[in-house]
Amino acid sequence: MGRLTSRERRHNSRGVGIAELLIVVALISIVSAVALIQVKSARASLRVQNSVRQLSSYMEKARVDAVRRHGNSQVTFTDSQRYSVTMDFNNSGTLVTRQYVFEEGVTLASSDLPDVIFNWRGRTLTSGSSCVTTFSVHDAQGHGLSVDVSGSGDVTVENQQPSLPNVAYNNTLNSGDGINTRAVVGGTTTVDNTPCMDLSGGGIGGDSGPPDCAIHVNSATITIKKNGASVGSVLISMSTAKLVVASYPSNLTVSPTSQTVSTGSNFSISSKNTLRGPFNVTFTSQCGSSLTVKVNVTN
Repeated sequence: MGRLTSRERRHNSRGVGIAELLIVVALISIVSAVALIQVKSARASLRVQNSVRQLSSYMEKARVDAVRRHGNSQVTFTDSQRYSVTMDFNNSGTLVTRQYVFEEGVTLASSDLPDVIFNWRGRTLTSGSSCVTTFSVHDAQGHGLSVDVSGSGDVTVENQQPSLPNVAYNNTLNSGDGINTRAVVGGTTTVDNTPCMDLSGGGIGGDSGPPDCAIHVNSATITIKKNGASVGSVLISMSTAKLVVASYPSNLTVSPTSQTVSTGSNFSISSKNTLRGPFNVTFTSQCGSSLTVKVNVTN
């Protein structure tokens, strides 16, 4: 074999350099694409957090306003992205209603639109009684947060209770301190911290549709635990065999998604993530009738 000419050596060197450059460019492109996806995901998650933070802040303000005025304040959702706050914003004694919107891409995940009323004690009122209102907020990328408003008026996000400071105190009372040791808070009303939804899982079933195409469900409500910790079951039946298809939100799994139903067939329902609150699962038959079951996802 003869020695390579200077032109051949330059050609080989140029070929190796181009190949290496293409590899480097490909690696940079992959890393950049992954980084871009992560940045977009982080921004989307931040939009969910900001939306929930603003909502919980206005709920806390409405609660304080109700106590201060010795009246009622209210936070009401008008649709899955908008809510109104009714309170005395200017400390003028006049109630004002202002509208707020979640950040782009953020919506209410739960099926029910929350309506939270705080009374003069800072407690919540729902249909005349206090209970815990639970709902979830999410985006299309799967980021989500759950919010609880207890019967006593406490607002928590993802069960994160506020931490109280460690304050040293003296519990010894002297006769000259001028402190009245008698109870000064009257009343016997017990705060009801039960969920606002029926948690029994045995809600009254029902029929939907004309007799020859009616869907019957054994329970109108069921309860399951988040993250697949438990599985619920719904028994669907029809007078004549028909194909029934289930439609449900992305945080739930229904198995099977469709099946031919006659005397009775079970559909299993479970949770895929940490979102809590009420969610709708609708069963539709091939002859056009449909029936909705309320699924409450809890801890």
